[in-house]
Formats: sequence, C-alpha cells, structure tokens
Amino acid sequence: MKKIFILGTCLLALAACGKKGTTPEPTPEKEVKQLVRIAPVMTKVTESAFETGDPIGIFMYRGDENIYAENLKMVFDGSVFSGSLMWYAEGTDPASIIAYYPYSSNGPTNFAVQADQSAGTSASDFVAGAKTGVLPSAHAVTLPFKHKLTRIVLNVTNNAEGEPTSIALKGAKLGAKIAKDLTATVDESSAEGTIVAHKISATQYDLILPPQTVSLIATVTTAGGNELSQALKEAELKSGMQYSISMIVNPADLKVAFSGEISAWEDGGELGGDNTLIEHLSAGYITYHEDKYTVAKMKDGKWWMTQNMRYVPEGITVSDDLNNVTAGAYYPVVVNAAQTAAEFSKDITVIEARGYLYQAEVALGLKIGDITTLAQAQALEGVQGICPKGWHVPTKADITALVGKGSNIDTNPDAPYYDGSNGSIKLLNEDGFNMEAFGAVTIANNTATKGTLMGFFTAYKDHIASGMMIGSTQSGNPTYNTTGNPESGLKNIQFSGFMPMTNKATEAEYTCNATNVSYRIAGALRCVRND
Repeated sequence: MKKIFILGTCLLALAACGKKGTTPEPTPEKEVKQLVRIAPVMTKVTESAFETGDPIGIFMYRGDENIYAENLKMVFDGSVFSGSLMWYAEGTDPASIIAYYPYSSNGPTNFAVQADQSAGTSASDFVAGAKTGVLPSAHAVTLPFKHKLTRIVLNVTNNAEGEPTSIALKGAKLGAKIAKDLTATVDESSAEGTIVAHKISATQYDLILPPQTVSLIATVTTAGGNELSQALKEAELKSGMQYSISMIVNPADLKVAFSGEISAWEDGGELGGDNTLIEHLSAGYITYHEDKYTVAKMKDGKWWMTQNMRYVPEGITVSDDLNNVTAGAYYPVVVNAAQTAAEFSKDITVIEARGYLYQAEVALGLKIGDITTLAQAQALEGVQGICPKGWHVPTKADITALVGKGSNIDTNPDAPYYDGSNGSIKLLNEDGFNMEAFGAVTIANNTATKGTLMGFFTAYKDHIASGMMIGSTQSGNPTYNTTGNPESGLKNIQFSGFMPMTNKATEAEYTCNATNVSYRIAGALRCVRND
C-alpha cells in the first residue's frame, strides 16, 4: 500500500460521514486524552485480516486544514491499530482521518507490486481508507480499508501431467500512482515485467497488478519444463476490481480467456452508514454501528456476541446519575480505587471491555415507558431490539439451552455449559465467551426515584462480583400500581436474563444462571444470531 498523499483540501471533497444517533456527551479532558486507535474493517475476498505487527500510516486533520497528525505510524495488535497519537481535549471538534497500508517513513509515494508473488499477494496489496466527522470517542475509530489496485484470479484446468511449476502474466507495468482522491492509476514511467502468480489451490491462482489498459500474455511452465503461452486481447483493468481468467493447460498448448466477469474486490460491500452490519464470522467478529464486536459459535450451535453492546441509541444520553431512573443507558460499573464500593466509569478501555448498561425497554428497541401492558411485554420475545439485523436479544430458550440452570427455568442437564450444579462461567470462557460479572443499576420498579449500584462485595473487593444481563422473554408475574388490578397500570414486569456471579474463591465456582430481571434494572446486553 503506498500512497495516499492527501492534503486537507482533498478531504473536503470526500462525502461527509453523516452521524446517526446520539453519542454520550464529551468526557472531561483527562478522560478524552486517550490514545487514538483504529479498528480496521478489511473487506477482502482473500487474506481477510490484518496481521499482528502490520503498520499503517495515518493523516489526521482537525477542522478543514489543520494538520493534527501527518504520516504517523500505527501498528496492529491483533484487534486495533495504535501508536503514540493522543486525542485532543476539545471533544466537539471533528477530525478527518485517512490511512494507508503498508506504512512508509517517507510518506505515501509511488507504489510497485512485486514481480514474484508466488509466496503471497499481501506485499503487493495497497489499501487505504478515509473517514470524516470523527469525534474524540470512547471507542476505536472503525475505518473501512479498500483495495486500490487490481486483482486477477486464474482458474486453471490442467490436462497436462503433473501440476504446473509456475503460472505468470507478462506485459503489465508494475508501478502505480495514488491520487489525492485515493484512486490508483498505472505509473506509465514504470517498467513492464512478468508477475508470477500465487497458488491458492491446484485449480486457482491469483495476483495483483496496478490498474491499467494492457494486452497481457499468460504463461505456464509445466511439470515437464515446457513453457506454454498465449496472448490475451487488450483489456481495461480498473482500480479495486477483480477479474477472472480461465486457463486450460494441455500437454502441448494453452488456452486462455477472460471470463468477462468483473466483481468488486470486497465481500462486505460499502459501509453505508454507522448502523451497517458486516459479518466476518469465520474471523470471529462483526462490525455494527461503527464498532467491532467479537463473536463465537458456542456449543449450543448458536453465534453469540462475546462482548457486551456499547451502542448508544438515538435519543439516549448515557448517564452516571443514579437519580436519573429513566436514562435508558448507563456507564459501566467498576470497583473504586479505594476498593470500598462500586462506581461508574467513563474510561475508554472500561467501556470497550464491559459495554454500557441498558434498561430493558431500550435494549428491546423501545423508549422508557413504552411497555404498559403484560401483552406488550410478552410480544417482545426474540425481538431484534438494538441488536444488529439478523440478531436478537436472548430469549429464555436461548439462555436455557446455553447454561441450563436458573431460578426461573427448568434445569436442562444437556446444556453444554451446565456443570452439574450451575451454569459455569469457567466452561463458557474456555470456549471464548468472555463472561464475567458486569454489575447493574438496580431500580426496583417504575415508582422508584433513585437507583443503586449492584455488584460490590467486601469479601471480593478487587472485582465486581455480581450482575444482571438483559433478555427478551417476559417471565414471572407482573405487579400493578394497585395490587391485582391490571387497569391501574404496570408497576413492574420482568424478563428472563442472565445473572453472572463471581463471588466465589475460584473461577471454577463462578456461575452464570438464568434469572428474572426487572425491566427498570439496567444490565449488560449480549446478542444472539438468528437461526
């Protein structure tokens, strides 16, 4: 990846990234002053992820043309890119960010693909991304990277004895230039060369070259040492596109033809808005609302989020005020520095690790006060809520099939994470579920005027030791403003959720059972993929 020498004026030409939804108010300078991190979305057909240690170069412009960072190196740690760059304290000043791979200390200049790509195409794959309207945030910036060169896939039918020892394309120029608008064009001054293709399988090879109009010559070296070749008609190869070539290798000749099919070199499409879902299940993550969430297929056969939701729905301002009993969402809970009580945390790393705490109506896609009858609550089982499309807020059946135990369910001894006594956090986490006790904001019912923080135990003062997590199946008996009189209006109603508990001496004893969660309690949320 090489070039993207972008000036601030160039970024003005990019379409602004419209902001959908409401984010928390900027945190104080001491909390905003955090490392800038980039969570990449790489929509590749092959080599679908960055690797640990991969470097990118970034440019950040604060305002129209105020250069805040210029060609700063960031390194991938397996999840995000980070370096030395800190967010500025002015949390309402938007930034524009562009990034390119691989990093060059001289800045992005001319880029050349490798002539020998037999070991892989990564070193010849130049990608870049841009985003505008970025505010200092409690999250890593999700940045979509796109291919800027051209990929050719060679589909090989081999009728000769033995596999070919080499397949290549001759006649292409190897150099590229990257314009300020991030488009790539061939460097007409660069030399022509022979590009040796990378073997994907016995029937498929690929290579990367700069976009250009070219008459290629396909060559195959057979196992017997014969070199077969055939010229192709002139073709226009466009930036970011993938083309297919069919090759039939006979003992004495070679037949080659473009398939005529052109496809975007992407498997996830454009990131059209901040609520777009892109699933990379095989890589163990999804992106949703500009955030990256790890996921895992558990032994119950379902895909679960293995991180708590940290999306702020439109109209919601995340709260740290226990007197605000209808906030809808609250900051995560941690043990205070003195280890004497629980407290809210606005720390970036805490929010990413623990997510926000949601009251049930918000988690279920509603507003506080929307549930007024038992029938309404019962109709919400399995709803999408604030989960991604195709995912849902866990049902009682989901929870029963996963952990098998709870105060509000019949024990399911066949549940994969039931250890014979309880749902086991240890068993869940051995399969990558990342469960712990996340605490909760306890609000007794809709007549309460103040909440309390749940989760601190003096006997286990180094960590939050209990919590509640939101589900979508109405459970238990509702209560009414006038006892026994539904016409008087709901006072409280419950949904079946999780109750992780770590108030034991060892992790092997930690439990995660089902429980009833009152709808005004604020708890963590994990989503489940629809069957």
